[in-house]
Amino acid sequence: MTLSPPPFDGLLRGRTGGLTSACLSVLVSASLLGLLVPQHGGAQDTPPDGTWEFVVAPYLPLPHMNGDLTVRRVSVGVNVGPGAIFEALNFAAMLYLEATNRTWTITFDGLYGELEGDGTTRITRQDARADVKQLAAEVTGMRRVAPWAEVGIGGRVNSIEGGLLVEPGEILPGFDVLDTRTWFDPLVVARFSTSIKSNWRLGLKGDVGGFGIGSDFAWQVFPQLGYRFGDLFELSGGYRVTGMKYEDGSGDDLFVYDMILFGPQFGFGFHF
Repeated sequence: MTLSPPPFDGLLRGRTGGLTSACLSVLVSASLLGLLVPQHGGAQDTPPDGTWEFVVAPYLPLPHMNGDLTVRRVSVGVNVGPGAIFEALNFAAMLYLEATNRTWTITFDGLYGELEGDGTTRITRQDARADVKQLAAEVTGMRRVAPWAEVGIGGRVNSIEGGLLVEPGEILPGFDVLDTRTWFDPLVVARFSTSIKSNWRLGLKGDVGGFGIGSDFAWQVFPQLGYRFGDLFELSGGYRVTGMKYEDGSGDDLFVYDMILFGPQFGFGFHF
């Protein structure tokens, strides 16, 4: 069923507070997770000629987000922290892989997430449920231009499926809305890292992208500090700041995601 005029802006309210709309709060969370792919800071030492080294790194972001989101003429200002985001999370699987030799680095980030939220319509008090499925993938290729610097290109795909179900009531009929957006952002990437003392590593990752192909503009800055426990294990922490402005459609089909995300992130890297 298609959502028809008048718009339902402001009708939904979550049972536990949070954002103005239960549907938008879940969709915001899913969009956020699509951006939070891990960015490993690079190995402490470049591998010997002809040798490849590999990294598998699970991670945990603790983000805040601030900005605006519009879905089918429903607009909401967003200003939420980690608690509200993780409250909507039902299932998530995230994987970061890296392959490095003396000259090249190839990275892959994959994420799948399912989020859901219950609420009631503000005026008519009808039961409502929002469900979102998110698939995101990023690939980058970088060339080492100095022992401490790499530059390259890449791309990020985000696909978000969001649904809103409102049960029939005395005033409003029930309706079931489903909306999907998929876009691709090309990226220009730079990464810097250096060893400090014996096992400590200081890194900085940054990228810009979109360029109107997917997002109007997307950017990211991520300083990071890591400690290497022998040859296998590394613990890292950093502070990520990410921005994205994406707009698609018009009128009843308008979708706008204009958001800045910021907060600490912790990772666990396994080197092979």
